[in-house]
Amino acid sequence: MHECSCSEGNIYDFICEVVSSEALTNKMTWLTVKCPELARRARPGNCVMVFPSLGLDPILGRPFAVADVDPEKGELSVCYALVGRGTKMLDEAKRGDKLRVRGLFGTHLPVGEKKIHLASGGVGVAIFLLYNKIYRDKVAGFYLGVPGKGYERCAEKISALAPNAKIFCDDGAFGAGDSMFKILPKELGENEEIWTCGPLGFFKAAQRHFAAQPEKLFFSLENRMACGYGGCMGCVVETANGLKRVCVDQSLFRSDEVSLDD
Repeated sequence: MHECSCSEGNIYDFICEVVSSEALTNKMTWLTVKCPELARRARPGNCVMVFPSLGLDPILGRPFAVADVDPEKGELSVCYALVGRGTKMLDEAKRGDKLRVRGLFGTHLPVGEKKIHLASGGVGVAIFLLYNKIYRDKVAGFYLGVPGKGYERCAEKISALAPNAKIFCDDGAFGAGDSMFKILPKELGENEEIWTCGPLGFFKAAQRHFAAQPEKLFFSLENRMACGYGGCMGCVVETANGLKRVCVDQSLFRSDEVSLDD
């Protein structure tokens, strides 16, 4: 276990103090822990494994994208959905509690000359928040879709972190409308791409919207992950270029190179 320094690129376990655990909805939580080393090293696209206890139950950690960091305070945040026993155990963590956090994993989101539209559904927004924070000048637009009523606190949190975000809700209860696909451009310019993350239905909606330009649409996939090192092959995706591991091979997958039907 480490509570201090580690070499760049290495993966270690850290015992981290919980700074806050905030319910954004009855199904989403924003967790912040004290971990100066990971807060310093994390880049957009990285993820960490958070273990709900310091013991061996459960054996596997829960993989989450690094949603935000504050290097000066030494704090790192993740946003997760409550989907099983492990996340429900994690949701019981209180300020001052200790959790085991392993990292860093994942492949950095690419930074180039193109302007990027960031579009997400629900908790999928987490993977793009840090990119939007650090590389705001690269972001052409930031869009988030949520179900609606009950997600007001989530919308407030995201708006505070990403003032440029346009938030849409299915029931039209608040935000910029009931669907981002009503305002997303139908045709992207030569120097534009759109990156997406969210549930399967969201990916398929994006595919339909950008059917004429599949080479400009990219998916950040949320495949189940066990080890995070690339050894277990649990997060493998079948692509036009062969099998790829979400955790180590690449951060984004072009929409016409992967199948959403498997």
